[in-house]
Amino acid sequence: MSLSSPPDPGPKREADARAWYAIVIFALAAVLSYTDRLILNLLVAPIRSEMAITDTQVSFLQGAAFAIIYAFAGLPMGRHADRHGRRNLILAGIGLWSLATALCGLAQSYGQLFGARILVGIGEAALAPAVLSMVPDLFPPHRRGTAVAIFIGGMVMGAGMATLVGGILIDVFSLGALSGLAQSAGVAPWRAVLLTLGLAGVVLALLVATIREPVRQESLGGDVKPGLDTLRRYLVDNRWAFGLLLGGLTLTQIVDYGANSWTPSLLMRVHDFTPSQTGTALGSILIGVAGLGTIVGGLLADFLEARGHSTAKPMVAAAAVSLGVPCLLFGVMPGVGLTLALFTAYAFLLAIGAGVGIAAILDLVPSELRGMTTAVQAFAYTAFGLGLGPTLVAVTTDHVFADPLAVGLSISVTGIPLLALSALAMWRSLPHYRDVRQRLARAANT
Repeated sequence: MSLSSPPDPGPKREADARAWYAIVIFALAAVLSYTDRLILNLLVAPIRSEMAITDTQVSFLQGAAFAIIYAFAGLPMGRHADRHGRRNLILAGIGLWSLATALCGLAQSYGQLFGARILVGIGEAALAPAVLSMVPDLFPPHRRGTAVAIFIGGMVMGAGMATLVGGILIDVFSLGALSGLAQSAGVAPWRAVLLTLGLAGVVLALLVATIREPVRQESLGGDVKPGLDTLRRYLVDNRWAFGLLLGGLTLTQIVDYGANSWTPSLLMRVHDFTPSQTGTALGSILIGVAGLGTIVGGLLADFLEARGHSTAKPMVAAAAVSLGVPCLLFGVMPGVGLTLALFTAYAFLLAIGAGVGIAAILDLVPSELRGMTTAVQAFAYTAFGLGLGPTLVAVTTDHVFADPLAVGLSISVTGIPLLALSALAMWRSLPHYRDVRQRLARAANT
């Protein structure tokens, strides 16, 4: 498939202040997105009590209502991002998920709450394809690793912020600090939390509205309107680069979802942590160490690429994942100190791999295909990572070891071989990645 481009911007194209401003705003959007996505985890007790529902019904609100629609809505969102304005798609997504979060706070039945959570998933499905499609148009190749890392860092920190901010808001409303606003209106504290987060989306939308749509730096040429068939043919033409790199990254997500889902149980069952101790320990690691890992990985990849290493991004990702393999032994450590030390190293290294890995995928596609490619990647991460990772660990614990106290051993024996296979796939992708990058570079200069 041939490529063409507008006039060559030159190898010294640099990101200006507007580009860095945009990526910071997008990172804030990622923080709010993940906070709205995960906030229900803190509101289980009051929702169950008021609506008289079971844990299983709550789990559908946390998982199925969001994850299934999020995975499938991503592709049409990505297609829209490839054909139309991406800034406006982000604005529409923020508006929808923020309205839906507020509707969760107003829901009077389980069905209404379930429907509102579906809308949250649809709205949030617009963010990553649109933002990651814009990154290569805002930043030159040797700055994209850092830019993507900042955005992914917002996601990582958003997962922790859901716990911290949500807990603070619950305390504020429960203690009556804002009683004139909430309690006098007969609004329960858990509803007030959701309404407050919905209103926060208005502020975020105003910030996003100040960002300009960037000019696409590469194109497929002519009057091509990219669709699924265009994407399919492009991926098939470059199947070794995409298959090995995306396959390796998807394996890391299977391992990571499994480890992160069951490490709290490891701490509580084996090391006698209380729930609050578990939340504090893992939340701090997630916000601090994992957030730092995304930035460090991006900076390192950009440093190497600026000095002529064309495969810097997948190379850094492969090295980080390789080093993460022995860290998965945290599941079988006898003491809690070693357990948390190895888990911290694991979280740091996997965060490096995740951020620069996504940036590497973006380098392999022209502008009109980045949104759909990001959606395909998000689908793989959600369907396989979230769909298989936690279950694989649980099945091993229940049916192989038949002992709840063996949950740490299950994390290690399932994760180590898969993560090693992931690292091997990413190392094998390097020459294929280099070939695709060279073809894109030649097309951009003709």
